[in-house]
Parts: sequence; C-alpha cells; structure tokens
Amino acid sequence: MKTKGIFRILKSLMGVGLLVVMLVSCSESDTVMDEMMDNDVPQMGGDAVSAPSFSLKDLGGNEVMLADFDKKVLVMFFFGNGCPACKAAGPSIQSKLADAFVSNANFSIVGLDQWDGNEAAVQSFKNTSGVKFPLLLKASATARSYGTTFDRIVVIDKEGNIRFNGTRSAASDVDAAVAVVKEYLDK
Repeated sequence: MKTKGIFRILKSLMGVGLLVVMLVSCSESDTVMDEMMDNDVPQMGGDAVSAPSFSLKDLGGNEVMLADFDKKVLVMFFFGNGCPACKAAGPSIQSKLADAFVSNANFSIVGLDQWDGNEAAVQSFKNTSGVKFPLLLKASATARSYGTTFDRIVVIDKEGNIRFNGTRSAASDVDAAVAVVKEYLDK
C-alpha cells in the first residue's frame, strides 16, 4: 500500500517537473525569437534595408544566389520541412503568389528550409504541400540574416531591398505579401 502511494507522489512530481521544463523551454524559445526579430531588418513598411546575400543549393543540387534574382521582385517563403502550418500554407502560397504571378518575368519565388533538413525531407515537404516553386536547402543561417524564422514570408523589391518581412504565419500574411508584390512589380 505504501509503495502505491509513493509511486503516485513520484508520478505527480514528475508531471510537475515536466511542466516546469516545458514552461522554461517555451520562454527560452520566445527569447531566442525576440532576439532574432530584434535587428535592423524591417518587419513591415518603414525604411528599406538591403537584402543580405545568400548562396544555397536547391533540390537539384544547383547553387541559387540572391544575385540570380537581380531586377526581380522575389518572394521568399521560409518553411520548416516538418512544420504542419508550413505544409498547410503551401497551397495558398502556390495559388496566390506563385501561380498568380508566374507569367510576370519580373517575379520569382523560392522556398527556404529553415530547419536544415536533408533532400528527402525537403522533397517530402514539396510533395505534401503541393508547392511547385524551387525549394532551397540548409537555410537556417539565411533566416537568421533576414531576422525571420520558419512559416514566414519575405518580399524583396527589384533593387534588392526588403519590403516585407512577415511577423505572422505565412498563411496569415500571404494577402499582405501579395499586395506588396503588386506594388513593387509596378515600380
């Protein structure tokens, strides 16, 4: 009888300990996110900041650089290869951005795997989400340089300036990104 009582107490204490660990972990990740977002990169509107250069491999093993998109409006969809919200946002980003502007030679869109998954994980994301635009691998350092994280949209104008750096989920920001793309395609 005493053993069962002690076991229950230990079980309760373990549950409380797990809760404390989870709360500390969440607050630490919020701090990390706050630090990532607290930089010179504009979140929405405001003064333009030059987009940091990058050089990443796509699923085909080709090198893709920011310079490849010179004189184009570029949408960057930062995703996590296993992120359910990112997968769910894929169809909307594909239809409202990629498909909507595909015929405009001054527009490009890429996805960047901020979770640094291998080719199989990123290909699985592509298959699951239904996106058809190029996906780039190992983009966590690029996300940090842009002051963003996964499930976010960034828009760069034709001169290489960041004009939109979403602070909400990609699904919530896609319409705002569309408006920014339209504005800067006309300039």
